[in-house]
Amino acid sequence: MKRRLIRLICLLVLVPLSRQATAQQTTVPARQMELFCGATLGYADTNWLRLYDVQINATPGLRWHLGHDWSIAAQGLVPIVSDGLTFRDITNKYWRFNMATVSRQLHFNSANQHLRLTAGLFGDERYGVDVRWAWPVNDWLLLNAQAGLTASWMVGTDFKGSYDADLYSDYKVTGQVGADVYLQPQHIEFRLSGGRYTGGDYGSQLDMMRHFNHITLLAFAQLRFGELEANLYDKKKYRTNGGFKIIWMLPPYKKSSRKVVVRPASNFLLSHNTRADGQSMQTYRIDPEENSRERLVDVDWGLRKEVSR
Repeated sequence: MKRRLIRLICLLVLVPLSRQATAQQTTVPARQMELFCGATLGYADTNWLRLYDVQINATPGLRWHLGHDWSIAAQGLVPIVSDGLTFRDITNKYWRFNMATVSRQLHFNSANQHLRLTAGLFGDERYGVDVRWAWPVNDWLLLNAQAGLTASWMVGTDFKGSYDADLYSDYKVTGQVGADVYLQPQHIEFRLSGGRYTGGDYGSQLDMMRHFNHITLLAFAQLRFGELEANLYDKKKYRTNGGFKIIWMLPPYKKSSRKVVVRPASNFLLSHNTRADGQSMQTYRIDPEENSRERLVDVDWGLRKEVSR
């Protein structure tokens, strides 16, 4: 199975798929190296003996633009604070290699079709191949889809004798389809998506976003289908979930022309779930700075089109 996965990676990513595909013009110079660092904060109030369980990690990373829409990205994870029963798993105390990917975007401009192909070690401890597709039908409607073949991985150590370095064979096929609607001039966006997730479960999600210059406010609702697993904390099964996100884009906001750029992470995310169980409707990240405001496929549509004017 691993040999077939390697062949698939080479077929989808390392070999150009079509001579008709063209590179999207960007302001980022070829061979530019970006070095950045962010942080993650995890907290929970599930323990009556303390106010919060807290996990704080630093996330140093890099992105290397190779030109012609090729890029390499990597990210590490360094634990700063790990306190409370919610984060009692020893892996939360590991210094981890969190992501290493190679990707290429393909833009079939004559057909208005756009793809992003990614392979490598993804975030949230999945590795494999991933395909993203986007079709801007008109100024207010965009159709999109995602498909992936991934399995679990872990590389980390606490420098006290404990470590993990494994590539597992629990391969899962995942995929979602969605439709996005962008309302101008209110800068309100709706996203409806659904499909199969890394746990083998199914679900649907509706997002409503209000975009500002550098901040996006997002509210979401989830509906889970099929057999459910009990919540890790209260042992109950929840078919619905909801919450909100605040995505704040951090300066500098203009692209630099320098060959080596050192900066903070592009965004800060605050997220809240009312019935998160850590199992249902889980997916993975293919980019160190992935967020709900920005698209992983470069398409001149919606917020990206408004900002570039």
